[in-house]
Amino acid sequence: MRREKWRKIYLISSLFIIASLLLMGMSAGPVSAQAEKKYPKMLRFATLKQGTVLYILISGLGKVASDNSPMTVVVVPTAGATSWLPMMTKQKTIDIGMENFAAMFNMWTGAVGPEPLPKGISGKPPYPKTPTVRVLNAGPLLKAGMLVRKDSGMKDARELKGKRIAWRWTAFPPNIGFTVSALLNGGITLDDVKTAPVTEVVSAVKAVQEGRIDATVCALGMSAIAEADALVGVRFLNGSMDPKMVKEGQRAMPGCYAVKQPAGPPGVPEDTVMWGAPLANVATTRMPDHVAYKLVETWWNHYKEYQPIHPVLRTWTPETFVNPNFTMPYHTGAIQFYKDKGVWTSEMAKKQEQLLKMK
Repeated sequence: MRREKWRKIYLISSLFIIASLLLMGMSAGPVSAQAEKKYPKMLRFATLKQGTVLYILISGLGKVASDNSPMTVVVVPTAGATSWLPMMTKQKTIDIGMENFAAMFNMWTGAVGPEPLPKGISGKPPYPKTPTVRVLNAGPLLKAGMLVRKDSGMKDARELKGKRIAWRWTAFPPNIGFTVSALLNGGITLDDVKTAPVTEVVSAVKAVQEGRIDATVCALGMSAIAEADALVGVRFLNGSMDPKMVKEGQRAMPGCYAVKQPAGPPGVPEDTVMWGAPLANVATTRMPDHVAYKLVETWWNHYKEYQPIHPVLRTWTPETFVNPNFTMPYHTGAIQFYKDKGVWTSEMAKKQEQLLKMK
């Protein structure tokens, strides 16, 4: 009898344990589902207006991310970072933006530039200090220079003395730095030229085409340049790769430098020295780490799909994603991806820490 009693107790206990395990297994389903990473259905990527290089680049990156990730990336034309930065940080209607390292220096530090400031780089910062912005991935150089009509006879930036150039850039602050850098790299300053007020770059190229101004700074690859070249013939003026002159240009655009552009694209009839600024995609700390990770992973794995879209995208490869010259901290989600790939170096970690201490 005693043995039978213990056998019943053992059986009841075993059934109780089995039932408990089954219940735990049933409840694990919903818990597991809740723990799965959720992605937003849509991400909004700020662009410039149609016809600009950035519009083409961002449209291409957005398409590749939409085709190969759980998220749809839509492009939102804006007047530039002065518009999309508050949309990203305050209104929260933009999720991703693209800028060059010099403009990102302005956003992160809230400063106009490194002291002493050259003429034309005013005492008022183009962007407020924004401690929540972060780099997702860096890319190729955005190449820019002074564009003139071919029939002007000018070939060198030094020949702009006394000429009328596009200036002020009331709706496009990045071109302030590009203009001053192009002048300084060419050995002249704003005191050596005449200026004409402009708002943005497409209308400035049109003004050069129509002969209303002599020159404007603009980025290589714009469709507006191709149109002007087909109609009247235009060319970029030659800058300088002399280390002293490069350093002069960096007074207006830290982290940027002169590069030689081979002949071929509209506006470049022969090898021409232009001013280059590394581009990068940026977000804010509002973007969850796993979303940033997925975006960077998608562009890393599928970069060959966006390369045919524009010549600039041909050089936006995984090798460019981690750039030690960055002027704004990287997003923690992106850093995790780069660590997983083994490309986040001690040099990058040290620079990241230094920038975060400036917050």
